[in-house]
Amino acid sequence: MKTERPEVKKNKNMWMALWPLLFLVLAFSAGVGQSPLTRSMGITQHLGDTIPKDLMFKDETGKDVRLGEMLHGKPVLVVPIFYSCKTGCAILTDSIVKTLAKAASKDVLMPGRDFDVLMYSIDPVEDSELAHVKKAEIFGLLTPKLSSKDKIAGWRATAESGWHLLTGSKESILGLSNAIGFKYNYRTVPDLDQKTKLNLINHATCTVFLTPEGRISGYTIGTGFQTKEVEANQLLAKNGKIGKHADQSLMFGCIMVDPATGQNRLVIENVWKLGGVLTLLVLAASIVSMFIKNNRENSVSGGGLSVR
Repeated sequence: MKTERPEVKKNKNMWMALWPLLFLVLAFSAGVGQSPLTRSMGITQHLGDTIPKDLMFKDETGKDVRLGEMLHGKPVLVVPIFYSCKTGCAILTDSIVKTLAKAASKDVLMPGRDFDVLMYSIDPVEDSELAHVKKAEIFGLLTPKLSSKDKIAGWRATAESGWHLLTGSKESILGLSNAIGFKYNYRTVPDLDQKTKLNLINHATCTVFLTPEGRISGYTIGTGFQTKEVEANQLLAKNGKIGKHADQSLMFGCIMVDPATGQNRLVIENVWKLGGVLTLLVLAASIVSMFIKNNRENSVSGGGLSVR
């Protein structure tokens, strides 16, 4: 009866251990973003579409503005957030602030000169007073990396002139959100004390570049706002061109949990799922590494046969 050599049996055992892990990785990956919460939010990239210019909002000063009036012959960076958000929206805003401050040293991506920034709240309860406070908070953190106080002051003045925070009615918010393909879930539930109401908002995070005419040119998905990617998107928009679909594999979801569950703070969904996938990948890589190492040792020792 023919028996297997020890190294062949060992290799076969390794592959038998690896296949279940690979199956779990695929199953885990397929399940990311498929909960009821994440199915109610997402981003459909409407490249080439034109935003509705007749929608009415208020800017951070309380002035009524028509969306078309916010187009001033330069690209526009649209950022859907809500101003009281402390997680996903705050992370995205911080990423924008840091990238633009760093880009100032290279004299690129200057708000008010190279493009305008148009943040709008997806919560119709938020008002222009809160938008005013949020803008002050942003510019309290936004310090461009320039060599003198005069240059910093000039940069900030230009940036402020082209940076607007809008609030609006539910109809206007939905009109703009639908136009850019920004799907989110908004519902009102009783707060823990049952005497007040709490607005729950579940949404993804993204930024959208418009051409000077208001056509959707490009997207960045998630909370990242990388200089090279943003520069490329800004240049395409400036030239009136439409970019390619952005990678949505790093979709970042900002979830508010119903207080009926005992939680009333914002949490981030999919982090544990991503961690699970990464853990499985590390285990799979370890097994492959052991397999390769074992083969090398076998080849060095003459196939695993001892010499007496």
